[in-house]
Amino acid sequence: MTESGIKLVLWIAAAALVGAMLAIPQPVDPWEMPSLVLDRTEARDAIALDEALAQEQPDSDEVRALRELFLEHGRAEANPPYTVTDYDQRQASIYRAARLVVEKHGEAAIAAMRSHAVEIFVDVFGDGTGDFEGDDVAVIGGMPEVLESYGAFHEGVTVAPPLTVRVFYKARWNSIHRRPFVDGFSKIELQAYWGWLALHGWGKPLDRRIEALVAFRDAGGFGTQEAAALFDLLGGQPERASRSLESLYEQRRELRLRNLALGTLHASRRPAVAR
Repeated sequence: MTESGIKLVLWIAAAALVGAMLAIPQPVDPWEMPSLVLDRTEARDAIALDEALAQEQPDSDEVRALRELFLEHGRAEANPPYTVTDYDQRQASIYRAARLVVEKHGEAAIAAMRSHAVEIFVDVFGDGTGDFEGDDVAVIGGMPEVLESYGAFHEGVTVAPPLTVRVFYKARWNSIHRRPFVDGFSKIELQAYWGWLALHGWGKPLDRRIEALVAFRDAGGFGTQEAAALFDLLGGQPERASRSLESLYEQRRELRLRNLALGTLHASRRPAVAR
């Protein structure tokens, strides 16, 4: 046998050995949630729509007044503390100003202002490592703290997908303008928002993450069944988690799911750390 023939035989034997080892059932630590996966084309289209809507923001005294109140709120967030009275007065002013914008320009103006605010934020925030001064502080507001609290910004690095960072800012904009957090969100934006809260909201209450997972599932999110099983484990139901993962394995025939199912039963014997 030639040298190349011997190498080929050894390579085939090694591959067979690795395959056999992988096929052996073995418990896998089940504490890591599946990662948030977003369709790239849909995410890119959502960002392109924001960029287009931002160009539609009307120019009027009403719009400029509302914009200035929003920036005032950002300055207050970035420079706490502020009194409850100040907050309530500012919120009342924002509510009245938003009504005037809608009365003059219609609801479409609100969507355009929100997208415009996001585009400015993206330009100012960059990768999150800069020093923010002047008007930039008003644009950023308390966003760094929000991103850090949900693990989207960790040790000076933005780890969440760009669309997730954008929708977090949108949710903040909606909240400040006294609208539902996900007002105006597309399907992929709902996935980017709820998916991150559910799958990567480390340290947040389990019930809130479960609610986010349901919303993520309803928006067509990927990996929700596996995540639901792991939430069962975190909630103290390892047998139920194992059965769910076994069922998923029967559907998909992914060895990883079978090993996770075994891992849930082993992990239930030691303290859990939600991740």
